Amino acid sequence: MQAPRPSLAHPTAPLADRPSQSLGTRLVLVTLGFCFVFTLLTVGVRTYSAWNEAWSAMDADLTLLEQVYQQTLSKAIWEMDRDSLHTHVDSTAQVAVVGRITLKLHSKNRAPEVFERSAQGWQPSTLAPTRRLDLVYEPFPGGTESVGELTLMGDERVLWARLRGEVRNIVITQLLQSLLLAGLIMLMFSRTVTVHVKHIAQHLGQLTPDTMRQTLHLVRDPRHRDELTLLESGVNQLQGKLADHLAQLGRYEKELGAHRDHLARLVQERTAELESLTEAQQLVLGLSNRLIHAPHESFDACQQACVAEVAQRLGANHALWLVPDKDHNVFRLFYDWRPEGADTAVLGPVPADTMTHVPARLAREELLFFFSQAEMGRSLSPQEAALFSSQPVGACALALLHSDGEDFGVLFVGKPLGQGEWPPEDRALLAMTAQLLLHSVRHKSQLISILATQEALRAANRQLEVLSRHDPLTGLSNRRHFDEIKEDEFQRALRSGKPLSLLICDIDYFKAFNDHYGHATGDQCLRAVADAMNAAIARSGDVLARIGGEEFAILLPATSETAALQVAERVRLAVAELHIAHEASKAGPTVTISIGVAQLRFGRITHFDALFEAADQALYRAKESGRNRVESSVASAPHSAT
Repeated sequence: MQAPRPSLAHPTAPLADRPSQSLGTRLVLVTLGFCFVFTLLTVGVRTYSAWNEAWSAMDADLTLLEQVYQQTLSKAIWEMDRDSLHTHVDSTAQVAVVGRITLKLHSKNRAPEVFERSAQGWQPSTLAPTRRLDLVYEPFPGGTESVGELTLMGDERVLWARLRGEVRNIVITQLLQSLLLAGLIMLMFSRTVTVHVKHIAQHLGQLTPDTMRQTLHLVRDPRHRDELTLLESGVNQLQGKLADHLAQLGRYEKELGAHRDHLARLVQERTAELESLTEAQQLVLGLSNRLIHAPHESFDACQQACVAEVAQRLGANHALWLVPDKDHNVFRLFYDWRPEGADTAVLGPVPADTMTHVPARLAREELLFFFSQAEMGRSLSPQEAALFSSQPVGACALALLHSDGEDFGVLFVGKPLGQGEWPPEDRALLAMTAQLLLHSVRHKSQLISILATQEALRAANRQLEVLSRHDPLTGLSNRRHFDEIKEDEFQRALRSGKPLSLLICDIDYFKAFNDHYGHATGDQCLRAVADAMNAAIARSGDVLARIGGEEFAILLPATSETAALQVAERVRLAVAELHIAHEASKAGPTVTISIGVAQLRFGRITHFDALFEAADQALYRAKESGRNRVESSVASAPHSAT
């Protein structure tokens, strides 16, 4: 099948619909734009120069008037000739460049006298020049006298009148020059460039694949060797190359037609292979998902089921998975699959030294494919061939399950007799299955490690929970645990209306005990006192906690004040009966404790801190009363050691 040749005239068709615009016109417009900008700059510069010249001329005229009237005005002022002064001032004011004249007369005996004349319509200006002259008269040789001051101001209107004339002449001159230059450029461009460009465009517009060999010829003097000559030569060279290219494309189209048919057949074959490969990938993905979610206790069975499913997909009649046992230097059977109804044989441990050729070759190739049992026998040792030939097979394969220095065994798959091929999709499925089983074994190892780690973490958490809630020295509840329980019991008592009692216990003169016997003995004393107090509390719901160095708290839910005093006395006696020597105590020869008792008073105590404060005040009274006694927050119940 031959593809249509590309048309060279087609790309120029959209350009024909566009409105044409001459290059000469664009060049003239650009030239006029440049001339306009140049004219503006020229007019600005020349206007500035003309203004300075007019200003200098006016300043020179005013200077000349000063020189002309300096002597006559000085003499008239000295002689007090007022008529002459008026005449001179009036005549000076009539000069065109003078906008205003001011004559100030100096007098020692009276105020200065001023003569002023202005041109009609004159306005003060900062642009026109101004001349000021001190008038000096010399009545005798060598003597001078200042008689007045002359001020001449130029007329700005004269400057602007001169400037307008200059600007008009400058603009007219520049515009004429620009128009003449643009016309000359357009004429020259049209005669030397435009006509030939149009001819080139017409020639290119008429080109087709059949007329590609027609050369371009410009009607002009052949002695001209310029850019148009280069363009003419380039167009002809390009046409020649395009013609050769089109001929080559024709040959390529014929070859492409033949290759296209061959490629279509290859695509059909490859598509069938890819469909089979896709099915294999879907199978492996499903098996992988099944292994990922398999429970630990049935993981081995799931692996074996995956091997069986792959073997059935490959049309095999035997699949064998051997795993190494490094402790005994043998390979053990992990799974032996055969179709239903096939004879089965029990395979015992295989010595590792009999497996020589298979591990060595698989270490290099990872997958071994044989097209017959005889070929496998020639490639392996007799012991290995006998191991994998326990059932008649045709095409067979071996895969090594090895990664990162870890060896997880060898997988063998054999097809029935008469099947001696391993198509690409079957090879890919076996390779993916080997990787799947390899990752599954590693996943199983990680799963076992994770389960062991989780169990260890749970045990550690339980131990941390115990340590976080108990005092490490005495084994009693610590202050943190006591604070958690006290609020729960307090709120429960408020809801149920049952009594709640609190005992605060303190070892008498324990600091003196530590100073006298040492801290190690002090720690032994604390443990003994804690054990005695804990043994004296009968109920399981009662809470004994160490809340300070030698301070303990006993929380008694649902216990009346009378029962709480009995418990407190029992605890005090239990400590006293330890008979721990305390020579530094002022309360007795042995270690004793003081106890403060408080009970929740409904309506009077609204939070636990108030109950704790009441028990602490009772403890303070017990210490003030001689220690080794029990005091209540309401009524004292002293008990002394007997």
